[in-house]
Amino acid sequence: MDHVTQLNQLGQCLAGVFQNRQQALAAPAWFVHLRLWSYPVALFTEDSFTFFIEQASAAFTQPPYRQRLLRVRWSQAAFTGDLTAEYYALKQPQAFQGAAQAPERLQALTPDDLQPLTGSRLQVTPQLRSAATCFEARHYPGERCQFAIDGDIKYVELAFDAIAPVANSQEQAAFLMYDKGMDPDTGKATWGALRGPFELQKVEDLSAALSLFS
Repeated sequence: MDHVTQLNQLGQCLAGVFQNRQQALAAPAWFVHLRLWSYPVALFTEDSFTFFIEQASAAFTQPPYRQRLLRVRWSQAAFTGDLTAEYYALKQPQAFQGAAQAPERLQALTPDDLQPLTGSRLQVTPQLRSAATCFEARHYPGERCQFAIDGDIKYVELAFDAIAPVANSQEQAAFLMYDKGMDPDTGKATWGALRGPFELQKVEDLSAALSLFS
């Protein structure tokens, strides 16, 4: 599979609305019932797919949180290339809270609204299965995402698997989220995927909003 095909397949998989209802019912003590929106936005379209992502409780009425941008692309460096995923924070996340459910608001989003995050670039490795491709996104060795809140440095270990089924497969597209907040002193995880990834199944496809590469 060439890198353009891989990028298109990953982008189509990521564009959607996801939730982990089955997981939350099976293990409610460890996994809250989440709904996650991953909406394509028209940023960096010359070489990338970019998604506005936010999430919220699916069981209780509350505003969405963890607004961020995810950019996936083929990064060419020297004689090699990598499929990569990179996260960006929003300088004013409250200004776009709930925008995944009102996507016309995302038309105002520009690169000036984004805040680069140190250590947020992940290497994506496609793993072929019989009925799907699993795109595994992991930190490069020795890296960890960090950012400051009120002068305090916060660390987040980022990772995901995007499960892209082959055509006519019975397998469901999915987003497995491994993100964990890390204590900078002890190195222990304090929030997030403490008992394994959040297993989010796609319940609504938004890939029609993508312009695929050729």
